[in-house]
Amino acid sequence: MARGWGKSEEDLPAEKESAREERSAATDAARRADARLQAERHAIELSLARIADQLSRTTNPERRSALEAARAELEEKRKTLG
Repeated sequence: MARGWGKSEEDLPAEKESAREERSAATDAARRADARLQAERHAIELSLARIADQLSRTTNPERRSALEAARAELEEKRKTLG
């Protein structure tokens, strides 16, 4: 028979395990979101480096204009990511 007002002793370990799994799932989701954000930042940095390299070698004004527009767009995206 259960003692006191609480739940039976058989239910307590199962509830603790369930709570632990929920915390673990929340932590894993946060880690995945952080990893995704870092990967996106890294991709933007690589793209900006490539654009800078192309701008240093390009003499065509139309191409320069397109590269500068792409660079501005990536800079804006980088600011929104933080």
